[in-house]
Amino acid sequence: MTTSTAAPTDPLQVAIAHHRRGELDAAQALYAELLRVDPRRADALNFMGVLMVQRGERERALELLKKASTIAPREPGVWNNLGNALLSLGKLPEAEKAFRRSLALVESAEALTNIARIQRRRQEWARSEASARRAVALAPQSGEAWHYLSLALLGLQRSEEAFEAAVKAELLLPAHAQRREAYGRALWAAGEHDRAVAFYRDWLDKEPGNAYAEHHLAAALGQTPERASDAYVEKVFDQFAASFDTQLATLQYRAPQFVAEALAGVLPAPASQYDIADLGCGTGLCGPLLKPWARSLVGCDLSAGMLERAAPRGVYDALEKAELVQFLTGRPGAFDVLVSADTLIYFGELAPMFAAAHAALRPGGTLVFTLEALDAADDAPFRLTESGRYAHALPGLRVRVAAAGFAEPAVAAITPRLESARAVAGWLVTTRRG
Repeated sequence: MTTSTAAPTDPLQVAIAHHRRGELDAAQALYAELLRVDPRRADALNFMGVLMVQRGERERALELLKKASTIAPREPGVWNNLGNALLSLGKLPEAEKAFRRSLALVESAEALTNIARIQRRRQEWARSEASARRAVALAPQSGEAWHYLSLALLGLQRSEEAFEAAVKAELLLPAHAQRREAYGRALWAAGEHDRAVAFYRDWLDKEPGNAYAEHHLAAALGQTPERASDAYVEKVFDQFAASFDTQLATLQYRAPQFVAEALAGVLPAPASQYDIADLGCGTGLCGPLLKPWARSLVGCDLSAGMLERAAPRGVYDALEKAELVQFLTGRPGAFDVLVSADTLIYFGELAPMFAAAHAALRPGGTLVFTLEALDAADDAPFRLTESGRYAHALPGLRVRVAAAGFAEPAVAAITPRLESARAVAGWLVTTRRG
């Protein structure tokens, strides 16, 4: 957070103190009162905007910070915070412009580090290194600057230097799960597989039972558990919920559209005629596409954070926090249509899910889902990949679909999303209950 000096008697000082302690309700109430008295108070608009980013209310944050930047166009902190709001919405070019506007006013390690973040997302490793190094030169105690320097160096495959920078970042920064996750992914992407294994083992030594570290250690070791644990799925998606939609937009995510297109190819025209379940509904991206066919539409997901985002869409008749196999097992013959967009990628062995889906569907019911595709040269039925997701081979998939009592599936090759600017190979599968 970019701060400003204020007299001890200024109510803004009290609000900032609450904010720094994480007492967001108290801080928000004080900021709101200041803005009620003076709607054009730029410092209150600025801090309220920062708080809205923290609360996941990104559009509101953007509105507040844009207003602050108009009122106080020569305040570098306002431009930096505006850049953060734009970045949280996936608006990278606009975010970079805001950060550079901040730098044009005052060169700061914070703005330079934010530019290094954007350059890393674009895989502009050398530029990211240069920005991070300038930030470190300005603020040698900036853990964030050292963190992004380490990631840039990993991208450049200069692992020894990256390791040294990462150690400095860890010493300067408080423990942070998402930062550790970024290190693990970057080590793997840089081809440092042995170091990635050592990294996850060290993490587990420090945090025994950490679901994320356990899952990714298994992937790094080439192990293939039958599925991701419920604890892993909840952890990943609860922390991802606030930025889920905007992050997926930057990845050109299309799984919900593919699912809807598959349904349009096998169902009659929409007439609110079917009981439908959206398995692993997440923030509800499939919901509006399914609603025209739905007599009733139920969503289930393990992540409470995701369900909180799905509810305001107003398209689901019910939202259930549940593991999807258990959800289906408790509802025999309840549905005409089951869909699952990018959820079964956290399952390796799909036989239990297919059996539960068959039992939950009425005769003739439709099942549509997406998977990631396993390389044809791999002779395994499924594999846990370094991304933490599973990829599946078609022969094993067909065997399991048939064994559960479904008809021969129609399978189409799709690209559900991009990852690191590369297309992810996937399957769109449509079948019927016999």
